Amino acid sequence: MQNKFAKDSYWMKSGIYTLLQRVSELIFGFGSFWLLIRILPKEDFGIWVLLLSVMALSEVARRGFVQNAQIKFSAGTDNETISKILTASIFLNVVITAITVLVLAAIAGLLSHIWNAPSLQYLIYIYCFAAFSTMPFLQLTVFMQVKLNYKGIFLSNLVRLSLFFFVVLYYFITNTRVDLFMLLYYQIAIAFISVIAAYLIIRREFKPSRHIDFQWVKNLFHFGKFVFGTNLNAMLYGNVDQIIIGAILGTAPVATYNAASRIINFVEVPLSSISTIVFPKTAERIKTEGVASVRYLYERSVGLMLAFIIPMALFCILFPQFIITVIAGKDYLDSVPILQVIIFISLLKPFDRQSGIFLDALGKPKVNFITVMISLAMNVIANIIFIHFFGLIGAAYGHLVATFLAIVITHYILIKDIQIKPWHSFIYAFRFYRDALIHSKDILGKFRK
Repeated sequence: MQNKFAKDSYWMKSGIYTLLQRVSELIFGFGSFWLLIRILPKEDFGIWVLLLSVMALSEVARRGFVQNAQIKFSAGTDNETISKILTASIFLNVVITAITVLVLAAIAGLLSHIWNAPSLQYLIYIYCFAAFSTMPFLQLTVFMQVKLNYKGIFLSNLVRLSLFFFVVLYYFITNTRVDLFMLLYYQIAIAFISVIAAYLIIRREFKPSRHIDFQWVKNLFHFGKFVFGTNLNAMLYGNVDQIIIGAILGTAPVATYNAASRIINFVEVPLSSISTIVFPKTAERIKTEGVASVRYLYERSVGLMLAFIIPMALFCILFPQFIITVIAGKDYLDSVPILQVIIFISLLKPFDRQSGIFLDALGKPKVNFITVMISLAMNVIANIIFIHFFGLIGAAYGHLVATFLAIVITHYILIKDIQIKPWHSFIYAFRFYRDALIHSKDILGKFRK
């Protein structure tokens, strides 16, 4: 059983590059955060967090129509069909980007008023002008995923993340003040460079058809509308605590809460790596072997995620002050109680993430969309109630309760459809520890000889 993944070149090659990508995201993404939280005043850092949340919502809206639908319909098809799907996807990407820009421009003033952050309005306007610069990068990296070119995805994202990190590092080393507008200008310039790098990597295979097949546009749209809704709601679900904190308590508490919630970035490394690999493989296996074949994939993938997260969670529970000091500095030690709640959310994340991925792969984006809508509503209500009674830490309590209830709903559906046994994932997690220990002993034995 242990060697099943090792013998499969798909899992090995894609797993290595996807893990490298997530590690680079962690190093450079967290590195940029680590530097910025020490460079910017608390209020400015809170505004930057809210701006990134708005940008992420825009990105996830486009990704919903472009990513999952293109991967699903391209799986197991010929190159001519893939080219038609690619052109339809590009067309849809342009349209969704234009709509997103118009919506953001319309609500920029309202968001700035709600969060009491006047500069945020003009930052959003600048991002609206630059949104089209990030559009090709998404299209190119999704096509790399269609072609299972995980090396290309890793290299493209490495360029994007490392350049911004070194820009921020310069300001940190030279102790030079940088404002939020300049940071955004740097991000826009780096986006152009990243598009060029991604295109150079995939240019030989990136061959869209010359004519738009509107039937494929229709197919992508109807599949993507539910994925879009699901992803948008999922993004809101993950950021609603910070959004509500900004509206009720102000931008400085957003910075405090964000410092603690950054631990989720470490959790995202195994989660995103595994789910990125599992989704196209699940879609392929459903086509070739039927729905019943994916239960094993679900239980094992969640188990692998838990195997990575459990040791990290235990360390955070035992040494929360040390973690916050390393992550954000002594000025943010008021984040410690929040971290101790958020770490329990991280243990639920594998079940939450994979349940949505598998509902999409099973061809049930509408069901996934409805469950995420319900979960979002529960999260909003829970956050408002708990923040009212407990203050800042109430956001963490609300998020924890809402996440648990969301998992109960999605797993009821998956147990009914593919007969998963969620507790098997814990068994697989401890088997990974056992197998790793046995494998380590074998390696040590060979060295001793």
